[in-house]
Formats: sequence, C-alpha cells, structure tokens
Amino acid sequence: MYIKRQFSLMIIYFISWRLILWSLFTGLLALSLYQYVGWKWVAIPWLPVSLIGTAVAFYVGFKNNQSYDRSWEARKVWGGIVNLSRSFAAATRAFISDAPNASAEADKEKRIIIYRHIAWLYALRHSMGQRTFWEHEDNQSRRQRKFFGKHFNFQVFEKAVVTYLSPEEQEWIRTKQNAAAQLLDRQSQHIASLYSHGLIDNFRHVELQRLITEIYGEQGRSERIKNTPLPRQYSTTSTIFILIFTFLLPFGMLSEFGEMGASLIWLLIPFNLVVSWVFTLMEYVGDYSENPFEGLINDIPLTAIVRNIEIDLLDMLGEKNLPEKIKPIGDVLF
Repeated sequence: MYIKRQFSLMIIYFISWRLILWSLFTGLLALSLYQYVGWKWVAIPWLPVSLIGTAVAFYVGFKNNQSYDRSWEARKVWGGIVNLSRSFAAATRAFISDAPNASAEADKEKRIIIYRHIAWLYALRHSMGQRTFWEHEDNQSRRQRKFFGKHFNFQVFEKAVVTYLSPEEQEWIRTKQNAAAQLLDRQSQHIASLYSHGLIDNFRHVELQRLITEIYGEQGRSERIKNTPLPRQYSTTSTIFILIFTFLLPFGMLSEFGEMGASLIWLLIPFNLVVSWVFTLMEYVGDYSENPFEGLINDIPLTAIVRNIEIDLLDMLGEKNLPEKIKPIGDVLF
C-alpha cells in the first residue's frame, strides 16, 4: 500500500513510460504516412473515433469500478479480521480465566488458543500470498517483487509455525493443504474440550464457537477474492478496446490538425500523447487493482495488518518482547 499523499514523479514515470512509447509510435506512424508518404486517405473521420472513445470510456469506467470494489472489499474483510481477532482473544482471556471451575491450567489454555490464532493469521496471510495464473507476471511486477524482496522476508509462515505452535501441531499442520482452515478447526475442537472439562460454561462455549464461525466467514471472503479473478472477458476486451482506440486516435486527429497547416500539424503528437496516456492509464489502474493480494505497491498491506494484530494479542497476554511494527519500504507498506 503506497502511503504518501501523491505518487512521486519516479513512480509515474515507472508506470507510464511504456504507455508513452505506444502513444509516440501511433502518433508518429499516422503523421509520417499522412505528411511524408502522402497517404491522405489514412485521415479517417473524427466521428467514428469519438464514438469508439465514448464507448471505451464507459467500458473502462465499469471495469475500474469492479476492480476498486474488489480492492476495497479485501480491505474491509481484513478490517473485520482485525476486529474479530481482538474480540476472540479478549473473550478467550475473560471466559477461561473467569470460568467457575477454572484451574491452574487456565492461563496455559488461553495462551495456547491465542498463540494458535496468531499462527492462523500468518497461515491465511501465506495463503493470500500464493501466486495464481491470472495475477501479473510481467517485467514490471517482477521488478517490484525483486526490489522489495531484498528488504523484507515475505516467507514468515514457517517462522510463525515454530514460534506459536507446539511441536506436535507443527508436524500436524505441515500435512494440511489449507493450514488456516485446519487451525480454526483445531481451535473449535480445543474449545469444545474445555467445555467438556468444565473450564467454560455452555454460554461461553457457544459464544467462542460463534466467534470462530465469524472468523471462518472472513477467511472465506478473503479466499473468494484471492481465488476468483475478475471475469477474463471484461479484462481482455477492455485491453483490446483501449488498443484499438489509441491506435485509431491519431488517424482521427489528422484532418483536424491538417487544417492548421503543414507547419503546425506536428502538434498532433503531443495532443495524441496526452489523450492516449489518459485512456491507457485508466486501463492500467483498473488492471492492477483487480487482485489486491499480489504484493504490489497498491495492494492490501497484509503483513503489516497481521503484525499489528500479533502485537495486540501478545500485549493482551502481558508479554514484554513484542515484535516491532512493519515499517514502510520506499513509501510502500506491505
């Protein structure tokens, strides 16, 4: 997640240089064929080009709305995970410690449950970080991951397993395909065991199980966003429409700028560049907002969110050696 108020000029250049090259190519091609090769017939009427541009604007706007909805829903889901994690930890501490038949094992039991929840957070974060077929694998994305990967270790799940799970659970969880789901199931079974041994009453048992159900719901929503792409027909056709429009655009401008005379027709190049850049940048923004868990600069800062929850839960347990908050890397929070 980019945290400064505005993108720097370097990032804008990093995003735009290929878009600008495409615009320069189409503009120079149209001007060269019209002015120097003498193919006056390549100057197509402006009306059909403008109609295409209007349709493309509506289509790209629709795609961007859907992409933003996916990104914002992902942030709301993880905001819900923050709240539920705090509520679950607080309820665990209160219900087990204050249970009528609480024993000396109460502190140990609540610590196991809260530790396991922290491991669940890292398991879900690890799951969200896995690559899918439809996520970006272009040179730009690879350069981002390579640069930021030098500064931060994203493979934190294994460390969390060793830190927060017992040796028996460490071996058990490595055999599971969906570690996060299985850890929640283990939590549910553990709480049921506490109820059967009289450490919590029926009401507290039901309430803790309800919280686990809600956590399952947030995990499912996060997995749905991760594992379901924006329908490919919208993504693909939007890119095709943008390419068609930006290619035809300078040919539609030829007649307009040709009327200004041979000495000023070159103004087609900068005007074509600006209009093409606006449309292609809109497409770029929508395209890179589709998948909010890719680990790129505009995605949801899962590692920072999980670390903040981890700090809160360990602080509830009264631990002193709390991990540090994740700091931004180059104005980007992961």
